[in-house]
Amino acid sequence: MLLLDDPDHDLRIAESAAAKVLRRAADTVPGVRAASCRVATAKDAHVQAVHIVVITVAATLDQPLRGRAEAVRQAVLHAAEHVLGLAVTTVDVEVNAVLGAPRVHGDERCELSER
Repeated sequence: MLLLDDPDHDLRIAESAAAKVLRRAADTVPGVRAASCRVATAKDAHVQAVHIVVITVAATLDQPLRGRAEAVRQAVLHAAEHVLGLAVTTVDVEVNAVLGAPRVHGDERCELSER
């Protein structure tokens, strides 16, 4: 159970529930599909409500991976704070697979370019 960032209450959320929300946030980034997500209390945190996220994604290669990783990081941070109320200091993004671009058959490509 993860402690939420609310000093007035002892509110907690299951890691699996938080991870699901954070994977969905990563999936909002174009060209990215989340594979796994782990959320843990930061080891050096003086406050127990501070967390780190490690998320693994697959991404297409039509854009630079640094930019994609940063977009995932921002989406996860936003969801953690605004959707869950979870204080996250670090989001580590691992890209471990390549998503293929949608295939366009030769005839379809010609039809699209003629329009």
